[in-house]
Amino acid sequence: MISLSGRMKTILVALCLLTVASAKAQDILVDNLSLHRAETLRPLEEKGFSIASMLAANPNLKRLSNQELLENPNYEIVYKSIEKEIAKFKEANTGLSRFFSLKFLNSASARFVLVGIVNRMDRGYVTQDRCGETRFIYRLAYNVTNNGQSSFSRLPMTINIVFRGSTDKQNSTCAELAKSWLKLSPQSTQEEILAAGPIQKNFFNYKNFDRLEINMQITRSGAGATGDFGGHAEYLLKVYKMDEKFQLAETYLENQIDRKRLSEDADLLEELKKWLKQSSTLKALDQGTLLIPTKFLAKTAYSLAPGGIARSKNRPFYGLVKQADFENTVLKDYENIKSTAGVIRRLNDSTCVGCHQTRAIGGFHFTGRDPFGKYPGNSVFLPGSPHFLGDLPRRLDLVKSVAQNKSEIDYSRGFSARPQSKYKDLLNGSGLYNGWGSHCTTENDPSFAGWKCDAGLECKQLHDISDKTGMGICIGGEKQQVGDPCEFGTVMNSGYGKDKFNRFPVKYHVLLSNSQCSPQSQLPGTSTGGFLHGSIKKKTCEDGPGEAGLPPEAQCGPTPKPGFNECIGTRNFDQCLTKFTATAGLRGCDQKNPCRDDYICAESFSDKRGICMPPYFLFQFRIDGHATSSF
Repeated sequence: MISLSGRMKTILVALCLLTVASAKAQDILVDNLSLHRAETLRPLEEKGFSIASMLAANPNLKRLSNQELLENPNYEIVYKSIEKEIAKFKEANTGLSRFFSLKFLNSASARFVLVGIVNRMDRGYVTQDRCGETRFIYRLAYNVTNNGQSSFSRLPMTINIVFRGSTDKQNSTCAELAKSWLKLSPQSTQEEILAAGPIQKNFFNYKNFDRLEINMQITRSGAGATGDFGGHAEYLLKVYKMDEKFQLAETYLENQIDRKRLSEDADLLEELKKWLKQSSTLKALDQGTLLIPTKFLAKTAYSLAPGGIARSKNRPFYGLVKQADFENTVLKDYENIKSTAGVIRRLNDSTCVGCHQTRAIGGFHFTGRDPFGKYPGNSVFLPGSPHFLGDLPRRLDLVKSVAQNKSEIDYSRGFSARPQSKYKDLLNGSGLYNGWGSHCTTENDPSFAGWKCDAGLECKQLHDISDKTGMGICIGGEKQQVGDPCEFGTVMNSGYGKDKFNRFPVKYHVLLSNSQCSPQSQLPGTSTGGFLHGSIKKKTCEDGPGEAGLPPEAQCGPTPKPGFNECIGTRNFDQCLTKFTATAGLRGCDQKNPCRDDYICAESFSDKRGICMPPYFLFQFRIDGHATSSF
């Protein structure tokens, strides 16, 4: 039997030898709607789709470092805006110590990498046409020499450049654009995409550049510093509109209300409430097409992880608009908002922070996928979040309707946490609908009555808050499963942004053999912890019969052990991975069976399934510990 360290080295070498082609099992449900393979996107960057080309309206620019990119006026506008936001955030949060470093944005060793091109024709309702949007998503990354070795990592920041689908609003043009997307397949090469795909010049040109969106982790603290939630991270969200002179300027975030202004202006708040009660507003809210007027909106937002919608800071309407405000409103005939609780949930769900923290990966819905086997232990297996994956069938239906030139297009959608019931047959049994990890309720509120679990699973509340109507997740019932939570408690909201997790004193017993609970909080004298609500894992990968000796829901993968956090920042990351990780049986994940909230589907020791890990166990999802001194 190979020793643990020997096993790790053997596996890591094997991973590096695997070809990218072996990662076909990773292809998401509908590849027509998102280009995400590195072997396709990298050459597209060289064909005029680098962020440098986008920001300069010059298709001849190649990939540039962030130091070179600073010479671009539009990038400089974004850079200075972020610089101001970081300064304000530090001043308001003196108790925090780890912040995003501007070195990442001005270094010759860092750049933005194209990780996705996503079809959003379902956004056609925003601009009153049916061509919707095309989104180019870039992830921040760097490559430096640290302690004599090359260190590469992506970072928790995305720039999303949004283009209107077409300047021509005629139905025939939109239909042609939709048909071009439907020609794509998981095997489409960059030549085929350019020749017959949806980013030809007649669809895609710089006159269509609508806006630039940023989502970045601005601070992070480990489980030892803020143990009640197993860590702490906040994300800055901003949007910049492109004007006719091709110059960016800060603009309002869609549906992100300005809490401070509304809480200080009683008349403005009352005006908002009156608008929300209008029948046309409620209809749009129910359909998921709500657009709140800019007079009520903010230009800056912060989302908070972990904890999702249970955290008051991820519910901008918290305390401002209440269920009592809609008590006399007739709601029974709506599809989604059949109760006052449904109205409040839908309002928060429609905001930027509410959406970004519901069934998300930290604060992101699309992170891109890493080339398989190239960065073992620091790689993303699935390119999108459970929310993203669960919404793809709806988006595909809409694109097909546009391609058929239908006169009426259905833009309605379900809650961020739950796809519409009409896709039940397609998603039934998966973790995207009512399988393990999906959202459910233990109560009978009419807005969430259908949120149930498959047979053999149990809907379990991980924490209790006053207005979540018994919301929980589907986990193993009488028979425990690997990946089940093992710590429960109550989230106490003493005011907006003031949350505390009180863990129940009763210890949850792990019944699986050769298994243990990876805890949420850091244990005294160790560097363990960080698994929100805990996670049951098999101690080894060699327990019992079957492949790798694991139950069918489990997958063998690396987990940090004491010393890992101390190693990061002082040594090369690969060295830390080799020396301070151990193998264990963790929850496996794939496109139809994603991870629980606040976990990411990371690369495992297999090209067929990933493993569920807290995002911050992956170096690329934390801003701390990077060798910025080498920049």
